[in-house]
Amino acid sequence: METVRKFMNRQLLTRSLQTHTAKTCLVFLLGILVLSSFGCGPVDEDDLDQLLQPEETEDSTPTLVTETDAQTPVEEPALESVTFTIDATNREAWAYFSFASGDTVDVADAENSEAWDIGFQRTQVKLNGGVSGPGMGSVVMLTETTFEAVTVAPADGYLSDTDDTLAIVPQSEKGWYIYTGPPLHQVLPLEGRVFVVKAADGTFAKIRFIGYYKDNENKKDSGFITFEYVHQPDGSRNF
Repeated sequence: METVRKFMNRQLLTRSLQTHTAKTCLVFLLGILVLSSFGCGPVDEDDLDQLLQPEETEDSTPTLVTETDAQTPVEEPALESVTFTIDATNREAWAYFSFASGDTVDVADAENSEAWDIGFQRTQVKLNGGVSGPGMGSVVMLTETTFEAVTVAPADGYLSDTDDTLAIVPQSEKGWYIYTGPPLHQVLPLEGRVFVVKAADGTFAKIRFIGYYKDNENKKDSGFITFEYVHQPDGSRNF
């Protein structure tokens, strides 16, 4: 019985202390409000609400970067076809073209230079590879197709210039053109033929021949070869 009485007394003492503490806090808060009203003017209900509102904390939650956002692929720009006319009228000297520069280049020693990719002299076309140069130049001739249909360079079948013949054979109907013979004696590009060329540096280009004349419509001023090409500079076989 004595034990129960002691327990009840402790409980009453604890509650009394809690009540006293609560009253003390309330008196302290009211004292602050009274001092504020004397020192800074009357405290209205809005000010009281602001005082009693919990303090806002800055949201420090990190922004999540999803795997999809981090790995969004960047589309490569589409390759553009280029049409170029080269002056190949000189019967004694070759005109040289570079796919990398997209223009003609001056070459003093073609057999030892990798500055050029493809050379022209009248109807003849040579590549920087084999017996013609130190590069990787070679070609595959595709027939019965269109320029647009060739989207990937062949994996094999490439031929280089040899002592016996140029890889793009400089003969009527065997290479890029047909010679009509008399009476017109015209050189005309063969339809449906696309040449996939491996450049001196091993990159790929596709070519179709458009004309052999400065004025292709009227077939005047021969020796000006016009061709369309797409060059893939990244080393892949995709056009």
